[in-house]
Amino acid sequence: MNFKSKGKNLAKKFINKYAGYYYRPTVDMELNGDEIIIKTHKRVMPNSFIEIKHRSSGKRVVRPIKSSTAIFSVSELMDMTQKGILDVYFKVKMNNIFFKKRVFFTSHNQFFKAISYENNLVLISYRTNFGNLSIRIKDIDFDYSITELKVIEDNKILIKGTFSLLNEDINSIDKVTIIANHRRDSQSNVFDLNFNVNESNSRQYEFEGIIDDIKSSSERILDLRMDFFIRIYDDDIYYQSIIDLSTFKYFENDEDRFLIKINDGDMVYSYYATENKHSLALWITTESAWMRSYTIACGRTIYTNASKNKLNEKMIFFESFFGKSYAGNPKYLYETMLEMGMDKEYTFVWAYSGDDKDVIPGNPIIVDRFEPGDYYKYLALSKYWINNIIFPIHTKRPGNVYLQTWHGTPLKKLGYDITIPGPEVQGRENFYNESRNWDYLISSNPYSTEIFKRAFKYEKEVLEDGYPINDIFFKDNTEFVKDLKSKLGIDENKKIILYAPTWKDDEQNESWQHYFNLEIDLERLYEEFSDEYVVILKMHHLVSENLRIDEKLKDFAIDLSGYDDIQELYVLSDILITDYSSVFFDYAHSRRPILFFVPDLNHYIENVRGLYLNMEKELPGPLIKDNDELINIIRNIDEVSREYSEKYDEFYERFCSLCKGDSAKRIIEKIFK
Repeated sequence: MNFKSKGKNLAKKFINKYAGYYYRPTVDMELNGDEIIIKTHKRVMPNSFIEIKHRSSGKRVVRPIKSSTAIFSVSELMDMTQKGILDVYFKVKMNNIFFKKRVFFTSHNQFFKAISYENNLVLISYRTNFGNLSIRIKDIDFDYSITELKVIEDNKILIKGTFSLLNEDINSIDKVTIIANHRRDSQSNVFDLNFNVNESNSRQYEFEGIIDDIKSSSERILDLRMDFFIRIYDDDIYYQSIIDLSTFKYFENDEDRFLIKINDGDMVYSYYATENKHSLALWITTESAWMRSYTIACGRTIYTNASKNKLNEKMIFFESFFGKSYAGNPKYLYETMLEMGMDKEYTFVWAYSGDDKDVIPGNPIIVDRFEPGDYYKYLALSKYWINNIIFPIHTKRPGNVYLQTWHGTPLKKLGYDITIPGPEVQGRENFYNESRNWDYLISSNPYSTEIFKRAFKYEKEVLEDGYPINDIFFKDNTEFVKDLKSKLGIDENKKIILYAPTWKDDEQNESWQHYFNLEIDLERLYEEFSDEYVVILKMHHLVSENLRIDEKLKDFAIDLSGYDDIQELYVLSDILITDYSSVFFDYAHSRRPILFFVPDLNHYIENVRGLYLNMEKELPGPLIKDNDELINIIRNIDEVSREYSEKYDEFYERFCSLCKGDSAKRIIEKIFK
């Protein structure tokens, strides 16, 4: 280590030990004429500075902090750029080395706004996706404030406010309206407002009006979201701005954004301030969906408050499939930790909302993701996070170590690789924000590593050690299979066909709930194979509740969609039938037959999400287009297996060869060494 690096590390250790402010710098912002006064909340070290940097150009202004205060001017920031984003940093200089940290967005800087009437520009503070303070500079034709927003008789929304004209080209106001734009399409609702000019200033106005009777051109009004704009008309010309609530109310806690809730039969009309932007929006949804979102909001407040406590260096927080299952890579890592005796040194916390808490061995603390309280408290306190999907918190604490295990080898395109519009595109920003927190990502093969890095824009360490879930295939499972068949009431002499299809992005009903068309013919399979086989159906959790099986097939076709651990069903089964689900990558570790039932192959490839592999050339089993072909292939399964043996071996080498039965142990030793 050279002297410069050594000095930098020593300085950083000193800052970490003596300057807790460095981790969570917070400031007040005030406007006094042209001066922007920034005051720190805590006493700072000597040689401390505030830096304001233009995000695009890199231009910056730096001021020393004297008596906890740094002073800038509106004009110098506007001279730096006419529009764009300015990020605010706290800086410390030690041994001629600068350390800097983003300043946090809080109530103390939320209401900052400065207006340049000469340039029709406004500087306004806002919260970034990661909770930091930035300043947006933008053009405005009129400045406005909301002064009142409340429910009145018959569930109508009364809105009041003021606005001032900045654009000299606006001569007179003929009409003022609120526009409610649907996010799903181009439809709008229009609400006229009453307005009056200020007697002492002809450029200032007051307005008020009613928002009610929301209409949609779509029958799928459930889960509709609308954004509200204020629009002023000068003759045939109009000027418009989204309704910003950041100067209307202080959103100290995330749940404060839920402004108004109106129950109308089975639907909830929720008026809220959007995250980060704090603009006015409406969400039409169900009571249960609203409650889930509100619970997360309350939990984030608990997380923030609990984060004031010291991290527990010996606490590990596990979650799998949104806390609904005890399964996946987190389960197999956890059980290996128990085998290694790590429970004597570490406290384990499991997020699990299932009914049978005894399914989790050992003696972990069990918390429920769908209840705020302990879930968010322990998430804030745990140094180590292990998950296979996503947490409801996107901002981890300094010192957190986040192991993202993921949950499959990708066949369908992921994240930023998706080009076809759909729910995965709409939700990928959440995964982008989440992946900024990952310290380690597990991969089962080089193919996955390449895709994950690109699709999630992930640049940190990838542990290419195979998936812990697949260690199960390298054990003697004879007694386990016998016991599981007995537990499920299956004749131990019967062979098992596991049917595990994916959910499809384009299958939604009128309530925007996913449905599933069961394309395999269970009755024909029953007629042909009931003496030899039992079919287990493991549907994706997004569609499983809509599955219906005829009563006469109950002993032949068993719905185990609610069975937590599909890995155990892999071990139990003799044949896998799937479609576009990535389950076959894991199942291939068993070297048992895999059949791909894909009657809609062309439609799926062209219209749904897109695939990474050429299914007609690279899969270890046949593509089946109808039930006649499916029955014939099952009838001749040994012959089909021999036909695909060479392709199966190539597939195994490419996708499965990293797993030797000790993936979990290797990963644990790398992170907890």
